[in-house]
Amino acid sequence: MAKYYVTVGDSMGQATTTFASVQTLPDGGTLSSIKVPPDMKKISVLGSCLSSDVISVIDVGNNFTVQLSGTGLVDGIQEFNIGALFSGEVGASVGMSWDAQPANYRNVDVAVKPGEIVVSCAYDGTDPGTPFVAVTLGFE
Repeated sequence: MAKYYVTVGDSMGQATTTFASVQTLPDGGTLSSIKVPPDMKKISVLGSCLSSDVISVIDVGNNFTVQLSGTGLVDGIQEFNIGALFSGEVGASVGMSWDAQPANYRNVDVAVKPGEIVVSCAYDGTDPGTPFVAVTLGFE
């Protein structure tokens, strides 16, 4: 079980297939990178949550990937699929919208060392508007 958790999130306004840093802290502050906490050897938990933010474009489906990079990773850049969003048109309005879903937590084994980790996220498929992503790293 992880001993130290850091959560960041952001609205994703970038173009498709483009990684952008996820830098907003839950309190609204900005964090450009996460410092590996002292004496931590690995990331053992990866949490993620996706939702629509601002406006959802109709008839789209997207796959989301989180990328970890930086000097704090022993084995270099790591990428994880963290889920998908979709919306479809029913009649004259958006239907089949994404319902509220709980965050997804899974066990991972990413070796870390003293340094910094940059969390970035990208999506593929048709531009969905401005989705929101939150990512939690659990260190031990």
